[in-house]
Amino acid sequence: MRIDTHHHHKKAGENLAFVFFMNLAFNIIVVIGALATNSMAILADFIHDASDTISIAVAWILEKVSQKDSSDKYSYGYQRFSILGAVIISVFVIIMAFVILSEAIPRLFAPEGVDAGGMLVVAIIGIIFKSISVYRLHDGETFNEKAILFHQLGDVFEWVAILVLSLVLMFWDGAPYLDPFVSIGIALWLIFNLGRNLYKALEVLLQKTPDYFDVDEFRRSIEEIDGVNAIDDFHIWSLDGIDSVMTLKVDVDFGKNVNEIKKEIYAISNKYHVVDITIELE
Repeated sequence: MRIDTHHHHKKAGENLAFVFFMNLAFNIIVVIGALATNSMAILADFIHDASDTISIAVAWILEKVSQKDSSDKYSYGYQRFSILGAVIISVFVIIMAFVILSEAIPRLFAPEGVDAGGMLVVAIIGIIFKSISVYRLHDGETFNEKAILFHQLGDVFEWVAILVLSLVLMFWDGAPYLDPFVSIGIALWLIFNLGRNLYKALEVLLQKTPDYFDVDEFRRSIEEIDGVNAIDDFHIWSLDGIDSVMTLKVDVDFGKNVNEIKKEIYAISNKYHVVDITIELE
């Protein structure tokens, strides 16, 4: 039995489209701010904000693809394109975070002067733009949305840190090393969180049993159905980190109503976001 469910991917596509255009507009502000203030922290944000925009574009496109119905070539549908997008985004952002580290670490030993007042203005604008994006993505279900959410949340933290940094620099000229120090902290935060998201996305691609699926509880629930003798074999894997597919072999008493047995198995399976179930009775 197949249950068509694309609503969360449609919503994800709309969310990512909104965030993409927000980031595209903000890129212009950031590059001007980076050049005007000579801030490594802002320059690091421009590098990583440009990667944001590219990442979100990729995520948006793949979320659109994931909404397509199944075909002869993709019999389970296109939902896994969403996970593919999450993997691409996570890898790309982690690479860009290492680029930021390579630029910021040398500045710890050779700090340069920055325009603290200009940093303050850009930071305030950054907090506003990024907070709107975070709010739009905060209840997203897909791995794509979560990957972009972590990135946008990292941006909020970054701009808050840059705002504090700019205030410190306005009153303490002897602390220019704080500028690269802040960018290093943000880069490490991104590597950690996107690394976790990448790990989870790869688990889905490798068809790991979903974390939310309690195998023992499921077995007990099925075996308690009147007419079921035992579960001979079953497999479950996630399509996109949300919806799952299951194949199941069940030893039943054919003296019972097998249609009722199937209905009860479907009802139990639906609690686990199983959208495609193949049941073989023997």
